[in-house]
Amino acid sequence: MTLAGAGTLLALLLWLAPPLAAQDPELDPDPAAALTEDGLPLDAVTPGGAFLRSLVVPGWGHLASDSPTRGAFYVAAQTGSFWMIVKSFAQRRSAERFRESAREVVQAELRLQGVESPDSLRVLSDQDPRVADWDELRDTRSQQVEDWVTLGVFFTLLAAADAYVAAHLSDFPEPLAIQMTPWEGRGVEVRVSYPLGRLVEQVGALTVGR
Repeated sequence: MTLAGAGTLLALLLWLAPPLAAQDPELDPDPAAALTEDGLPLDAVTPGGAFLRSLVVPGWGHLASDSPTRGAFYVAAQTGSFWMIVKSFAQRRSAERFRESAREVVQAELRLQGVESPDSLRVLSDQDPRVADWDELRDTRSQQVEDWVTLGVFFTLLAAADAYVAAHLSDFPEPLAIQMTPWEGRGVEVRVSYPLGRLVEQVGALTVGR
């Protein structure tokens, strides 16, 4: 199984994983006894802990924060970017090997023509189109390595920050409700609300027109 396939499988398992914080009321007859002074479960992960978990293992912080679906997304994204980093490194090494092979061929031809100076051999072989073409490909591969490394770092930091937020919201009473309704036939109105006791408090509305 390839690295990308393993990452996809892990992301699927995280997405299918049951919530860690779910408990059977019959097995926990006294929920208040398992709470801290702040009203959080004793085994609840802290935002900082979730942040560090996500830095160490993709999806760990989200799984500990009862957000397996979001964790699955970051596992797939980070695994995919890591796989492309490894692949681009291999492609750059391949371009470097082909360049050195072409350079040796050109230098051998120059020696047959009577060129013996090491400096002359180096300069003339570097100027040969057969070597210059591999130089261009090597530079392209190097840029791809830098791009994928940057993207991988970005996904890692984004996942850690998202796990930090998920841990903050892990004790939220119920999920946010998002409602989308047509608006005067010209767009869509998006309303976000959350339950507050017996009332439903609307926290925002966004109207998107055509």
